[in-house]
Amino acid sequence: MDANTDTKGIPVIDPNVRHVGVSKLRTLNAERLRALDKTLVIQDPDDMPLAVMLRYEQYLEIQRVLATLEEFIAQKNGLNASQDDSTKSLTEVRRSLKNQKHLS
Repeated sequence: MDANTDTKGIPVIDPNVRHVGVSKLRTLNAERLRALDKTLVIQDPDDMPLAVMLRYEQYLEIQRVLATLEEFIAQKNGLNASQDDSTKSLTEVRRSLKNQKHLS
């Protein structure tokens, strides 16, 4: 068996991930959630993943990573646009704005 999959064939990305049935949610209260040291993949009775429960700090870190990735993509798109001549010079932009003001 591949070391990157569990017995049900679900890929294991992080060893701190635990697959649990939906009934596990009934046992969780504030105290147990604070003590939770694993990310839970909540599954239906047929072992199909339904949702993921993780610590709030992990969620915030994911949001930071996504924001960084979005910024990187925007910069890459801007760089690509500047290389394929789909941008205008500052002089062209100013001229266009000046012409729009005169038309108003």
